[in-house]
Formats: sequence, C-alpha cells, structure tokens
Amino acid sequence: MKSAIVLSAVAALGVLSAPVFAQQQAQNDGTARSKVKPARLIEFTGDREFLKESSRLRVWRGEVGYTLAVDAAGTPVDCELTEEFRMNYVNDKLCEVLMKHHSFEPAKDDSGAPVEGSYEGRLNYMEMRAKD
Repeated sequence: MKSAIVLSAVAALGVLSAPVFAQQQAQNDGTARSKVKPARLIEFTGDREFLKESSRLRVWRGEVGYTLAVDAAGTPVDCELTEEFRMNYVNDKLCEVLMKHHSFEPAKDDSGAPVEGSYEGRLNYMEMRAKD
C-alpha cells in the first residue's frame, strides 16, 4: 500500500514538472525570437524636462528604471516604470517625458528587417543634475 502511494506521488511529480522542463528547452532552442537584435538607443534629450517634471511631481528617488516598447519604426509606443509610484498620474507624466525624448534604431530580426522591440534604461538624478 505504501509503495502504491509513493509511486503515485512520483508519477504526479513527473506530470507536473514535464511542462516546466519543456518550456525551459523551448526558450533555449535558438528560435528567431532569441536572434532579434534589441532596439538601440540613438539619443535621450530629456534630462532637463525629466528633472523639471520630477521636481514638479515631488519625486524623491535616486534613480528611476523604465522599459520602453519600441515599434518597427524606432518610435517608443509604451512605457513602464520598473518601480512604479503610488499615484498613476506620476507614472504617466514621467513616462510621457521618457517617450517624447528617446530616439531609437528599431530592433532587427536575424534577416535585418526592423521589428518591434524594447529598451530598458535607468536615469540617475545626480548624473542628470551634474550635466545641467
């Protein structure tokens, strides 16, 4: 009886772990998704505007991390802060500045054709103030 219970538990564990193992293999299979070159930052011109908006919104952080979704033309189309603020209004206003002042070369697939991509960045307030 005990061996039947143990055998059932081992079989259940195998069934539950099989999808995880298959997913790990699929991520490392060298598909086109893994061969996409990410969007490349050309320029960020919004240091002064970002500092001004942060001051107006009373942001008190040392730095802000963010991810921008970039379309196939190299234009930012969506923004998400890594550590969001409590008020969505603050997140939205900071993202507006980030999207307006970034320019990119679009991501490219393995054939060199432009595709949608993303860009992750961080802005440090001390470094921005030193430039100003």
